[in-house]
Amino acid sequence: MNGQCMCGAVKFRAEIGDKFAACFCEMCQRWASGMFNGVGTTAFEVTDGEEYLTVFKSSDWANRAFCNKCGSNIYYHMPEHGTPSVALGTLENTDELRNAIRFFVDKRPKGLRLAGEAKELTEAECMAMFGDDE
Repeated sequence: MNGQCMCGAVKFRAEIGDKFAACFCEMCQRWASGMFNGVGTTAFEVTDGEEYLTVFKSSDWANRAFCNKCGSNIYYHMPEHGTPSVALGTLENTDELRNAIRFFVDKRPKGLRLAGEAKELTEAECMAMFGDDE
């Protein structure tokens, strides 16, 4: 599937599945203004505008990338897990994707709910899975 940032400066191609994850941790709330919706990839390649892609280390285990021209979030990446999770909104067609998991649900703003059933993990469950930092 193809994807791009809002201004079109960064374009990429990714192989994805049929699910996305929603994260409500404090960092994702700051980064995405509510939650980050990420689609796991099995392959990821920037096809245009790599010079506009800024990658920064946001925790002991992860990097985040955004377009430095328009500010669009591009991906969240845990290097030890291989390829990144791309931002849902950057993809061309997401009609067939479903939310499969929700991280840090105890940090979710009270008025922010997603429809449908999905596995939900609290902060403690996420920390046990990923490490000691957000």
